[in-house]
Parts: sequence; C-alpha cells; structure tokens
Amino acid sequence: MFSRLFQMFRSRRSQSAVVRNTSRERYVRAALTTGASLLNRGISLGASIITVRLTLHYLGAERYGMWTTITSTIALLGFADFGMSNGLVNMVADAIGRKDNRAAQSAVASAFWMLSAVALVASLVLAVGYPFISASRLFNVHSALAVQESGPTLLILFLCFAAALPLGAVRGTLTGLQSAYVNNIWSSLGSLGSLVALLFAMYENAGLPMLALSLSGPPLLASLLNGTELFAFSRPELRPDPRCISLVSSSRMFRTGMAFFLIQVSMIIGMQTDNIVIAQILGAGVVPQYAVPARMFNIVTSLLTLASGAIWPAYVDALAQSDGRWIYKTFRRVAVLGTLLTVLLASGLVIFGNRILALWVGPQIHASMMLLVVLGIFCIGNAYMAPISFLLNGLGIFRFQVIDALITAVVNLGLSIVFVKHYGVVGAVLGTVIAQVLGQIIPYTFVTARVLKRLRHQTGNRETIEPSEQVVPPQPGTV
Repeated sequence: MFSRLFQMFRSRRSQSAVVRNTSRERYVRAALTTGASLLNRGISLGASIITVRLTLHYLGAERYGMWTTITSTIALLGFADFGMSNGLVNMVADAIGRKDNRAAQSAVASAFWMLSAVALVASLVLAVGYPFISASRLFNVHSALAVQESGPTLLILFLCFAAALPLGAVRGTLTGLQSAYVNNIWSSLGSLGSLVALLFAMYENAGLPMLALSLSGPPLLASLLNGTELFAFSRPELRPDPRCISLVSSSRMFRTGMAFFLIQVSMIIGMQTDNIVIAQILGAGVVPQYAVPARMFNIVTSLLTLASGAIWPAYVDALAQSDGRWIYKTFRRVAVLGTLLTVLLASGLVIFGNRILALWVGPQIHASMMLLVVLGIFCIGNAYMAPISFLLNGLGIFRFQVIDALITAVVNLGLSIVFVKHYGVVGAVLGTVIAQVLGQIIPYTFVTARVLKRLRHQTGNRETIEPSEQVVPPQPGTV
C-alpha cells in the first residue's frame, strides 16, 4: 500500500500524460479519498462537538439561534457558483479519461475566471445593499446585543463566502482528477485552524462577529494554500491561465453547471430552510431545539455518503472508457453497504439520542422521541438517495433530476411551513421526509433500475446508456 501511495503521488507530480485508470486504481483512489474524507469528517466532527457545546453556552439561546440561522442563510447562497464547481468535476474527469489535458486546462480556466466574476458581482451587490438590510429583523432577534451583532456577523460570513467562490475550482479540479483526498487533507487543516481560532476568540471574550471570522477564515486560507500548491507545483499544466478560456468550454461549463445549479437550489430549499422556517414562525430561541439534534443525525449521513462522493469521478472516467459493467457493480456495492450501515447507526441515535445530547451540550437540549424517529427516517432516506444522485451525476443524467428536484423543493417547503405551525419543530423535518419519499425515493428508484439495466448490458457505446440525457459539448459554430 505504501509503495502504491508513493507511485500515485509521484505520478501526480508528473507533467506527462495521465496514465489510464484501471478498475483497481479507481478503487484505490476512491479508498484514499474516502479515508481522507473520514479523517476530515472526524476532525470536523470533533471540532463541531466542541464548537456547539462552547458556543451554545457562550452565546446563549437567542444569539446561538441567530448564529445557526445566519449560517443556514449563507448556505442558501451555495448556488451562487451556478453549479460550475460541480460541473468542473465531470468535465475534468471526462477529459482525463480521454487523455486530453488541454481540454482539462480549458475547463479549469473557464471555471476559475467565471467564478471570480461571480464573486466580484456578489461583493458589489452586498456593498450597495448592505446599508438597507435590517439583519436583526431578518433573523427575528430582539436583545440589544443580538441586534448589534447581527449585521457585522452577516457581513463577515458573506465576504468569506464570496472569497471562497473562485476556490471552488480547486475542489472541482482535484475531485475530477480523483485526488479529492488532497482537498480533504487541506480541509482538515482548515477545521483545526478554525477550532484554535475559536478558542482564542472566546478566551479574549470576543463577540459573535469575531467568532464568525474565526470559524470562516482558516478554511478559506487552507483552500487558498491548496490551490497554490496544486497549480504552482503539482499540476502546473492545469493552471487557470486566462488565455486558455474557450467559448466551447465555457458554454459546456454553463450548461452542465446550470443543471447542478438547479439541483443545488432545490436541495438547499429543501434541506437548509428548516432553521429559517422555525425562526420565523416560532422564534430564533427555539431553533437550537431542532438544529442540534438535526446536526447529530447529519453527522451520520455525511460520514456514510463519503464513499458515494468518492466514486463519482470514477463513474465519469469509466463512462469515458465505456466500462459500464464496472459502474454497475460498484454502484450496487456502495448503495447496499451505505444504506445498511446508516440504518444501524440511525437506530442507535434514535434510542440513545437524548443521552448523547446530554453529554454533548448539556440538559438544555432535549429532543422528543417523535423528533428523533423522524430525523432517523430522514437520515436513512438521505443515505439511500446519495449513491443514486452521484451515479446519475457521473452519467450526466440531469434533466430528470432537475425537474424532480424543483417539484420536491416546492412541496417540501410548503409542507414544512404548514407542519411547523401545527406540530412545532418536528413539523419541519416531517414535511421534508414526506416530500423526500414521494418526490425522490420512489421515482429515483424506478429511473435508477432502468439505467442499471442498460449499464449491465452496455455494448461499448457511450450513447447507449441514456443518449437523451448526456451532456455533450456543443460543436464549434453552434454555441
């Protein structure tokens, strides 16, 4: 294994053409990515456990609720990259699978500079609109300190978010190269830096704006160093030279990115609005009663979907090489194992959830059994859907996902609002679960079964998988 790792890192630093990925190397790279992701998640989990416990006591219920709501609001802006960082994954993986480094560099350059333009526009919009934003009213806080801190905290988090937008090209490039484990290592360093900075800020009795900078600044710095190492030393042939931007790559990036963009918007509306709905209907002080138990279950979901994300660029690579049989076998293994493990862990959290919460944050957070059960069902549903979504992403099947995601998001938000009014905090996740089962699990299961059947009998022609859904670069002169 150490010999293999050495060869992979040595080949990663080589400027020669990338060696064709075999089935074994795809698994090795996916295993490296999963291992590094587990390390990153473990560090993030430890930092999150410490952060939640410390900040909940340090800030109090209302300020912590405002903090959680602001971070959820910033997460709503995750679609601001228009899906280009995710679209870059497919384009880089496809280009490398075809041994076309020039196409890969063109894709990287197009993504980086387009994201830089988006970040610049977003910053200008914020500069013009900030004086007219009432953050305290937006987040429904009333105490004098919370009202005073709401605006600067929102400003700091938004600026860090905008600065990180162009660096999404770094993550997309590494993921497309099946080297996401490198990105995970840098993310781990960023999480450790955030924890150290947070502890120092609390030691200095800093306010919420400085806490926001402490948590957002180190990951941003780690991403910047990651990009510098990648494009200056490891893969200088992929450096985002503005002269390499092409109309064809930009057009394809926009088309692929828009599909991811619409899916991201729908998922964010469905998954990230619960805290905002609760804050607006029940008040920001009630948000921790939902947000903390939900984060406990989200940890399980994120840990057990890492393998699915690691396999995504390998699907694109296998598709470029017409290896449908490998895709079929790999998906079945990832989907079955991931779902079974999630069922076991989610059941444990339902049974021992309040004991874990008491050890984690203390007696002030107590979840009802109904909330724990519904969160457990939601956790299992996410684990079931993750491998399917990454499979369809890797195969370029976006049209169905976009239409289904938009419909599900509208239904989800409407149900959550109605149920929160009638059932309290449990209504937020109850609406999400019902929308997930009806709008995603059932239709996605039928579509995936059809796709897998075609993959199993693939005859070596890429177009036989789903020709109507493939994202094909436009020909020159037709853009």
